[in-house]
Amino acid sequence: MKKKLLLISVVSLFFAAYLLSLSVSAADDGKNKRKFTFTKDIAPIFQKSCETCHRAGGVAPMSLASYEEARPWARSIKEKVIHRLMPPFSAAGPIGYYTNDPRLTDEQVAAITSWVDSGAPKGNPADMPKPLVWQDEEWPQGKPDLVLTMKNPYKVKPEMKDEYQLFDLTHVFTEETWLRGVIIRPGNRRAVHHATMYILPENLKAGPDGRIDTNDVNVRGGIVFAIWVPGSNPRLQPAGFGAPIPKGTRFGIQVHYAPLAEAATDQTSVGFYFANGVIKKQNRLLYGGTDLIEIPAGAENHQIIQKRKFRTDALVRGFTAHMHLRGKSFVVRFVYPDGKVVTPFEIPRYNFNWQRAYRINEAILVPKGTIAEYIATFDNSAKNPYNPDPTAVVRFGPNTTDEMMSGSIFYIIPDENLNFWVKNGLRVPAPDAAALGSKGQR
Repeated sequence: MKKKLLLISVVSLFFAAYLLSLSVSAADDGKNKRKFTFTKDIAPIFQKSCETCHRAGGVAPMSLASYEEARPWARSIKEKVIHRLMPPFSAAGPIGYYTNDPRLTDEQVAAITSWVDSGAPKGNPADMPKPLVWQDEEWPQGKPDLVLTMKNPYKVKPEMKDEYQLFDLTHVFTEETWLRGVIIRPGNRRAVHHATMYILPENLKAGPDGRIDTNDVNVRGGIVFAIWVPGSNPRLQPAGFGAPIPKGTRFGIQVHYAPLAEAATDQTSVGFYFANGVIKKQNRLLYGGTDLIEIPAGAENHQIIQKRKFRTDALVRGFTAHMHLRGKSFVVRFVYPDGKVVTPFEIPRYNFNWQRAYRINEAILVPKGTIAEYIATFDNSAKNPYNPDPTAVVRFGPNTTDEMMSGSIFYIIPDENLNFWVKNGLRVPAPDAAALGSKGQR
């Protein structure tokens, strides 16, 4: 049991059109008649908040990196930013509360609106900021220390139904290995709906083609280690933080293939980034979820609440939430031992198509004994534009038309000081001061 809890705790390292209810009136009030141009005013906004997806090779359907690429979309851009459909970010809270928050300020929305309304002028080419240089598209966080890939490319049949396949990644970790990150890279983003990496139990063996024959979407006996979903933003941990892979661990990757009208081929990979230097704290996870789901037909505000207790003091660093098409909103609420109640995380308008880990800039100190409430609200009515069948009772299941409910809280123990050293993920003796110099963890 102790080992299982340790395994579950490592998930925190890797979990690894956001709709908001507010809209902004960005029309010029007559006080500011400055003419906005693309090169001087709009391009810097796009570089900061849009080019992550909207660039050559990005996941978005068009690039906004140059005036010539962005100009044909000017009217559409205005509508999207006014209604806060773009950049996509679901969580509520002030700008600056989350790390890597792409949301636009009211002033930025006003600038884009004024630029479009004045004819979307290009401006002086000399004002154009230097083009951004993007990292390797295959591995945005840099080349991994270890890459595990499905043994063979898998041919996805042209069938209009969900398909799940479990692949053995074959590698066995012969020693306990500490990581600073793991990233799942879909081989075919058009075909891969989402992918889940499991620590596999001994009894699951692969056939000659590398597949494990099982229809169990939850992989009985397996432990979830990392997940990729559309909109994922995996990141590497800072110096001093890590999570262990126990000796003897073998991984498998379960891929959910979306319904396709045409055949496709996929060969998904996983990249591991080993820790180096001193490890002071282990990343941990407080999970709240359930498969006991039964949403009545037509229910507009069906609520499921899960409660978990912090067994130690905790520094909370981030959150995730997961539901399917009936998902309406998600809230995490803390009830402190003294009765104080705070809401550190809320997605007021959930959108299944955009999911991510939400990491906060300033960690929240939570005292031992605090109750975390995970509150998921589902809309199974005809008012939900994503609902495929408001007449159906919806239960837990793997398909998009089924439902899931889960939330995660990432945290560390504030007074923990493991204080041991690793090199390429493996424990080593602590170096003396002369050998160490100014070097630390990568």
